[in-house]
Amino acid sequence: MKDIPKLTSFHQRVTVERQVKIPMRDGIILSADIYRPKGINSPLPVLLMRLPYGRAIASTVTYAHPSWYANQGYIVVIQDVRGCGTSEGEFYPFRFEYEDGFDTVNWCAERPGSNGKVGMYGFSYQGVTQFQAAVMQPPGLVTICPAMATVDFYDGWFYFGGAIAWEFVLTWALQLSQDQAQFHKKEPLCSNLFQAQKHLSYWLQSVPLDKINLPLEPFFFDWINHNSSNDSYWQGLNPLSRMENYDLPALHIAGWADLFITATFNSYKIACQQTTQPQKLLIAPWQHIPWSQKVGEVDFGIKAISRVDQLQIDWFDFWLKGVDNGIVSPLQQFFLMGKNEWIDREVTQEKEAIPIKFYLNSDKKLDILPPSSDSPPDIYVYDPRNPTPSSAYGQYDQCAIDQRWDILVYQGETLTEDLSIIGVPKFQLFAATSATDTDWVIKLLDIYPDGKQMLISMGVIRAKFRNSFSQAEFLEPDRVYEYQISLRPTAHCFLAGHRLGIAIASAAFPLIERHGNIEKSPHQTLVSEFVEATQRIYFSTK
Repeated sequence: MKDIPKLTSFHQRVTVERQVKIPMRDGIILSADIYRPKGINSPLPVLLMRLPYGRAIASTVTYAHPSWYANQGYIVVIQDVRGCGTSEGEFYPFRFEYEDGFDTVNWCAERPGSNGKVGMYGFSYQGVTQFQAAVMQPPGLVTICPAMATVDFYDGWFYFGGAIAWEFVLTWALQLSQDQAQFHKKEPLCSNLFQAQKHLSYWLQSVPLDKINLPLEPFFFDWINHNSSNDSYWQGLNPLSRMENYDLPALHIAGWADLFITATFNSYKIACQQTTQPQKLLIAPWQHIPWSQKVGEVDFGIKAISRVDQLQIDWFDFWLKGVDNGIVSPLQQFFLMGKNEWIDREVTQEKEAIPIKFYLNSDKKLDILPPSSDSPPDIYVYDPRNPTPSSAYGQYDQCAIDQRWDILVYQGETLTEDLSIIGVPKFQLFAATSATDTDWVIKLLDIYPDGKQMLISMGVIRAKFRNSFSQAEFLEPDRVYEYQISLRPTAHCFLAGHRLGIAIASAAFPLIERHGNIEKSPHQTLVSEFVEATQRIYFSTK
């Protein structure tokens, strides 16, 4: 006689409905898995996640499994977005998420067993779908928890300082293209794209980018060809263009070492401007994946271990169940790297911050005193055939990179006491180039007593976008221009015995695309059109 399989603890506590059909207004059917705790017969709030990677994944690379959330007393709906998994329709990143998000929230609120209140959670793409649903104002949506997400796809997501975020754009386009081939069982396309992902370093060297010999989905070429912020392409996709309709409480989650920290931080600030509803911000030291205590080459200790799952449940309990648990206060919680501790901040503290100024000096030093006005400029030559390389973003030692000929490093004096920098560092650059367009890359470094140069933050500006990302202004060669460069937000304590460092280059490849130093867009530039640029760094305008 066959043994009757026993229910796992998972199924003893949670019921799961697979491939539940959810109709959209145009007749397209989207698929979802629905988790509900057993033993609770009263109506429950709904937690919704919408993603393009296959609903079984359910963001478990960062969050607890949906069954865990269901066990906290929620109906959990994990949905394949249009054209993904087993959902019908054609997939195009972000294009259909406004209406589909609205329709799905309404369906969740009206579903039998729901109490009519819906919260959304998820990170990255899943975070963006929350903003897109929120600006549509579906009646049942009460609160959202967007993590590492954006309301502006151009600045800080697909582009950094006007330059294509090349490594991310290609990596993600390959992933989404391979997923699409997988979902639709296309061979040999699926296997070929799978292999291409294993040889990413080869494909990153492609020139020109818009002629890359890979069978990528059309959206990849849209991303790299629309290189101005006021392009109607971005305005059509961006939640930013609809944020006047945003009016929800939200828990925003970010990582200091996340590639999209600027986009997430800016999205939080925009959300604060658009609503009087509480907007809570938590920023940990994490990269995009994983959310763990070791980030880059630094172990931040057990305080850096993710507590987001319980935090989100507390947030949802407050807004969806009326539990008075005090989660709303304080509104800002930052992990202070270096000290490796959490700090609570009030929003008003941003305005009360004391500015700290350092100046570049001609002897490769950072100083608190302005340099002599007659100091000659420092010079390096940037060759796009051999662009200055980048590490992954985060606390990685830059020593090997910073020893190159095409990068300048300035070091401050050894600190006699701890120095904390919290917020968005600004860099004022006076520079001239022999080119009519080029890139400037600024890195903020923590220089350890043993010589390690750890990356803390960085900023990028494409010279033609120095005044506006919507209007190109090419350079007059060899003329000195002033550039105001915002680095990525950070909260870092430079410990006594350490030194501050600034590194200046004209590339961070493949983090951003290489610039050919000509007026032609870099993603269309051929190798034969590359021009070396002589770059001069000045210490004042006088």
